[in-house]
Amino acid sequence: MGVVHAESLEPNSKEFRGVSADAPPGFTVTVRSRGIGEGEECFRVARRLLFSWQVQLGSGFRPIEVPPEVRVGASSVFTIPFGPLAPQVACRVFEVIDEPRRAEFSHVALEGHPQAGWESFGVMHEPDGRVRLTVRVVWRPAVWWMKAPGPLTGEALALVLRRNLRSLDVGLRAARSS
Repeated sequence: MGVVHAESLEPNSKEFRGVSADAPPGFTVTVRSRGIGEGEECFRVARRLLFSWQVQLGSGFRPIEVPPEVRVGASSVFTIPFGPLAPQVACRVFEVIDEPRRAEFSHVALEGHPQAGWESFGVMHEPDGRVRLTVRVVWRPAVWWMKAPGPLTGEALALVLRRNLRSLDVGLRAARSS
């Protein structure tokens, strides 16, 4: 399949430049990565889980309006339970990479999302056989209650990213035991 871009999409951010560009002024880039296993079978299962929204679902996000699979142009709406809050997050996929040793998708936050920016979620089958899940977020607070906590906003993101990096564990364990 290779790389599929959505050149015709109009993401809801005037600062939008795509995931390979440097962050615009005022945005923060956060990248986290974790080894999730080894071998072709681990990569195959992780790829399937990634493209069926399992990073989000396995992180505790609750689906509101989510298509069955990730594809360019697909919009998703989840709620994120976070203490007494459960903000809705709406995003649109603008890039999908599906290569023999790399699976990745990127989506941009839509209007109403608590953060402005975009994220990419990728699974890489390294030459040494290891499989890694990487999450890259280019972000800034977009609503008053995300701006108010100051440094706590970064802590909230760190919590979500930790959940993201463990999100495929259950599916990978199930595949190994079957």
